[in-house]
Amino acid sequence: MLTRLCRRFSARSSSNSLTGALCVIGDEILSGKTLDLNSFYFAKRCFELGIQVEKIDIVPDRYSSISSSLQRLSQSHDLVFTSGGIGPTHDDITYDAVAQAFGGGLAYHEGTLARMRHIMQSRGSATMPDPRGTAEQVALARMALLPANAEVVFPCEEYWVPVVSVNDRVHVFPGIPKLFEDLVDAYLPTLVARLSGESVLAFTRALVAIRQRESAIAMTLDQLQEKYEPMGIKIGSYPNWVPKKQEQETPDWKPTVVISVVGKDREAVDKCRRELCLLLDGVDLGV
Repeated sequence: MLTRLCRRFSARSSSNSLTGALCVIGDEILSGKTLDLNSFYFAKRCFELGIQVEKIDIVPDRYSSISSSLQRLSQSHDLVFTSGGIGPTHDDITYDAVAQAFGGGLAYHEGTLARMRHIMQSRGSATMPDPRGTAEQVALARMALLPANAEVVFPCEEYWVPVVSVNDRVHVFPGIPKLFEDLVDAYLPTLVARLSGESVLAFTRALVAIRQRESAIAMTLDQLQEKYEPMGIKIGSYPNWVPKKQEQETPDWKPTVVISVVGKDREAVDKCRRELCLLLDGVDLGV
C-alpha cells in the first residue's frame, strides 16, 4: 500500500512537498461543546515536518458527511488524517463511514482485540472485549471493528489504539487529544520518511513586529511578496491588537502588526526578514 503511494509521490514531488489535510469528526466540535485542539496540533507537526496543510474539514457524526469529506480530500492530498468517532457508542461511526467511502466492509481485527485484552488485563480491568459476549463486552469489541481492507499499525507501545489506513492516503486517529498527539508524534515522522526519504524539507518561519498600521505597509508587503514568491516564500500580515487599557499600562509595547515569513529556503526567509526590518523599521521576533 505504501509502496504505491511512494511511487505516486515520486512522480509528483518536483516541489519537494507533501500535502496534507485533516477531517475532524464530531457533533461536539460543531456545537461548541468541545474545543478542537487536534487541528492545531496536526498543523503544527506538519509544518515542522515540511508537509503543506491545505485543508481542514470539520464534519458532524453523519455517514454521508464523513464519507464525502474523505473521498474529496484523498483525491487532492497526499496524506489525510481523521480525528474522532472511533469509540464504543452508537455515534462513533468513523470506521464504518471510512469503509463505506472506499468500498469495503467491516471485520473484527484479531490483532487489535488481542492487544486490547492484554493491555486492559494488565491494567486490572475485569471486562474484556468480546464480539459474542455481554453488551459491554460487545461495545468494547466495537472499537476493533475495522475496515476489512485496512492496514493496521500500533505506533505507541503503551496503547492498544491503532492507526488504521485505507485507500493509501487516509489514516484514522482517535479524537482524545492526548492519544491523538502521541500517535501523531509516533506515526507521522515515520510515514513521511517512508514516503519521501530525504526529499521533503522542513518549513522555517521568521516573525517581525511592525509599529505601523497595516494599511501603511500594504504596498511594501505586496512588493516583497512578488519579489520572494519565486523562492517559495509566503508573507503574512497579522494585526497585533492590544486593548486600550493594556496599552496604557505598558506604553513601551506598541507593535500593531506581526509579519510572518514562511518558506523552506532558510536563506531566502532570512533575507526577507532582514529586508522587512530595514524597510519597515521592524523588530525581529525570531521564529
